[in-house]
Amino acid sequence: LVHLLLPEAPFGTMAELCVVDTARCVVLPDGLDAVAAAALAIPAMSSWAALRERARLVEGETVLVNGATGASGRVAVQIARHLGAARVIGTGRNEAVLAELSALGMDDAIRLGDDRDALSAAFEQAFGRGVDIVLDYLWGPSAEGLIAAAAKAGPVGRPIRFVQIGSIGGATIPMPAAPLRSSPLQLMGSGLGSVPLPRLVDAIDGALRAAASEGFRVPARPVDLSEVGSQWSMDGTRTVFTM
Repeated sequence: LVHLLLPEAPFGTMAELCVVDTARCVVLPDGLDAVAAAALAIPAMSSWAALRERARLVEGETVLVNGATGASGRVAVQIARHLGAARVIGTGRNEAVLAELSALGMDDAIRLGDDRDALSAAFEQAFGRGVDIVLDYLWGPSAEGLIAAAAKAGPVGRPIRFVQIGSIGGATIPMPAAPLRSSPLQLMGSGLGSVPLPRLVDAIDGALRAAASEGFRVPARPVDLSEVGSQWSMDGTRTVFTM
């Protein structure tokens, strides 16, 4: 069995057969079933590539996952710990999922609520203790608050690497100049374009191999392909279509 990435038109993966370059295929490791691999591959690739290719995580650093309660964020918490993070902080609105993540390697949780002053204080406290890398799956107001908190933390040695991955919290934010002048903040993106395709394929391979050995988990449910029109999941559970 293989996981394949980005077949070229007119070929697609919602078909019984698909033509794809073998360089875009990853052989599934022993111990990882096809449904788990399909659910994990893209979420795991996003954080694996962000941490290894973009942020260059060093063992012992602190990683903050903004949007830890979504599928990608849940996996990011587990991968950050696997790759050597000494401390992992997660943000999110779903208190139940935040509680679950403590068993998957998350040390501290910050609940994203409507009280902006309280949230700013929580962010500033986190950066005051030291944050090396932010994996941002949300953008929007929470990212704005994190950037402001990083600026207030001031120079603390190694640059704070802020890696932008997703934007379900908003497509744009106000970007004042002061935080970029007054803090060791490095803004970067991670995804197709900022990471070469062969390295993304390698990221999937590494992440799936680690998943087989470490037991990374993300909620997933198999659904017959005939139900594709009505069964997209919007609750953080990965929907895997099968034949």
